[in-house]
Amino acid sequence: MTLGSFLNKRLAAASKREKAEVVVKNAKIVDVFTLETYEADVAITDGMIVGVGFYEGVTEIDANGAYMAPSFIDGHVHIESAMVPPEEFAKIVVPRGVTTIMADPHEIANVGGFEAVKYMIEASKELPLDVKIMVPSCVPATNFEHNGADITTDEIETLFDELHAYGLAEVMDYPAVLSGEENMVSKLSAAWKRGKIIDGHAAGLDDVGLNAYRVAGIRNDHEAVTAEEGLARIRRGMYLLMREGTAAKDIEALLPIVTPQNGRRCVFATDDKHLDDLIHEGSIDASVRKAIELGIEPLQAIQMASLNAAECFGLNEKGAIAPGYEANFLLIRNLESLDIESVYVKGQCVAKNGEMTVTVREPIAPPTYLLESVRLKPLSSEQLDLNITGNKAHVIGVKPGSIVTEHLIEEVDVNNGLFQTSVTKNHLKLVVAERHHKLGHVGVGIMKGIRIKEGAIVATVAHDSHNIVACGTDDQSISFAINQIAQQQGGIAVVKGSEVLANLPLPLAGLMSLQPFEKINESLQQLEDGLKQIGFEEEWNPFLTLSFLALPVIPSLKLTDTGLFDVEQFSHIDVSAKE
Repeated sequence: MTLGSFLNKRLAAASKREKAEVVVKNAKIVDVFTLETYEADVAITDGMIVGVGFYEGVTEIDANGAYMAPSFIDGHVHIESAMVPPEEFAKIVVPRGVTTIMADPHEIANVGGFEAVKYMIEASKELPLDVKIMVPSCVPATNFEHNGADITTDEIETLFDELHAYGLAEVMDYPAVLSGEENMVSKLSAAWKRGKIIDGHAAGLDDVGLNAYRVAGIRNDHEAVTAEEGLARIRRGMYLLMREGTAAKDIEALLPIVTPQNGRRCVFATDDKHLDDLIHEGSIDASVRKAIELGIEPLQAIQMASLNAAECFGLNEKGAIAPGYEANFLLIRNLESLDIESVYVKGQCVAKNGEMTVTVREPIAPPTYLLESVRLKPLSSEQLDLNITGNKAHVIGVKPGSIVTEHLIEEVDVNNGLFQTSVTKNHLKLVVAERHHKLGHVGVGIMKGIRIKEGAIVATVAHDSHNIVACGTDDQSISFAINQIAQQQGGIAVVKGSEVLANLPLPLAGLMSLQPFEKINESLQQLEDGLKQIGFEEEWNPFLTLSFLALPVIPSLKLTDTGLFDVEQFSHIDVSAKE
C-alpha cells in the first residue's frame, strides 16, 4: 500500500466517511498538552490516532472510565544492565507501560565493537517495544584502560546510513569535546550532517564545559545529580534527563527545580537498572510514581514520561493522545498510584495486568565470538599485592545510591609495605583485571563502602570497558573469584575462599544471560542469599555499585586495569598518599 493509500484510509476514518478500525470509548483522556483530562472517544486506524470526539469503530474498546494516557518513553537506557537481550527486555518493561526506549548499546560495544552493535540492532527489530538504537560515541570511553574493541567514525557513519541507527549516544569523553580533538569532532560532525540527535554525558562539568557541549550539538544530559546542576542544563537549552536507576537515583535531588515554566524540559531515564529492580519497582513507571510521591502533579509526571521525551528525541508521532500520533497508550485506573491495567501499541493490546498478551518472537542468535569474550591471562599471586609507602592511601569511597565516589585519604593497615584489608575499617581490596586480549593488566586499589565480612564478589560487568572487577577481604577469595568467572565466560558471583556461594553466568559478552528473565531473577535472589553469607546486610545492590568503580569518566576516584584513576585530574595516581 502506498503512502497516499495509507493517508486516504486514515482521512476517511478521521472525517467519518468510514468507520475507524478501533475506537476507545468511555475513557478519560490524559491531555499532556494542557495538563487536563476530558472524556471523548479515540478513533484509531492503521495504528494511528485519527480522531478524538465521537466516533464509531469496527471494533470498540470500553475503557470503563479508566484514564487513557500516552505510554512511556525511556530517555536513556543500557539494555545490557538488565542482563538480558532486547527480546527479554521487552517482556519486562512493556507491561510496565514503556513502549519506546532510547537504547545505547555502549556496554556490549566495548566488548564486541561494530558487530556487537549490529547484533543489538537486529535483536531489537519486530518487538512490541520500539527500540531506538543510539550509536556509541566513545568506544573506548577513554585511553586510560583497555576494552575489547573500538568504534570508528567510518563505522558510525555506516551504522547511520545502512543500519538506520537513530542518533549518537552519550558523549562522555569531555576533554576531547572541550579541546576539539579531531576524532571526536569527526564523530559529532557525522551526526550533525545527518540531523541526528546527540546525547550528553556531562558528569561534573562546569558552566564552561556545558557551554561547549551545547555548541557541539549535545541537547540532553542524564548526569546531573544536584538541583544546581539540573538548572544549569535547562538554562542552556538542554533537556534534563532525570535518572533513576539501580546505582544512581537522582530524581529526589532534581525534582525541586521543576516548575510549570521549565517542566517541559524535563524527561525521565533509567540509564542502568538491574533486572530485579525492573521486576519489583518498574522502569519509567517507577520514576513517574516517585515523582508523584514527591509532589509533582500526576499529569505533569506523565507528560515528562511521554510528550517531553518524545519532543526531546524528535519522535514527532509519539507521546500524546491526539490525532496524528501513534496509538501507543495506557489504560490507568488510578493516576496517583499509576495502576496500569493495560498497554496498547499501535492500537493493539500487548499487555494486561502486568503480563504480556502477545507472543514476543524468538531471540536472535548472537555471534559466536560474543559468547567467547572472556580471555584472561592467568593471574599470579604477586599481581594482587598492593605496595603502600607509609600508612596513608587514596581510598575509593562508595556512596550507596550514587555512581559518584568520594576521594578519601585514610590510614590503612600495612605489613612489610603491603596493604592489608580491614573489615573493621571497611577497607577492602579492589581489583580490575583485563579480560579481552590477555594483556595481563591488573589494577589494584582500596575501596570503602561495600561492607562484607569475608570472601569476595566479582563480575564481568564493569563499566565501561567491562573487564573483570572484584572486591574482597582476602587474596584467595579474590583470585578464585576472578578465575571462576573467567572459566565460565562471564557473570556475577559471590565466593568465600575456594567455594562459590552464588553464581549468575552471563555468557553473552560477559554482560547478558540467554535464560528467560524469570530464571535470571531466581539466580539474582540466590546472589542476595550469598551476600548475606559473607556478611553484607545493606538494602542496596552492591554489584551495580561495584560495576561503576571501574568507570573513569564519573567522579571522583576510580580503578582501571592500569591503576588508580583520579577523574578530577583525568590521570592515574599512585595509591600511596603523601604524609
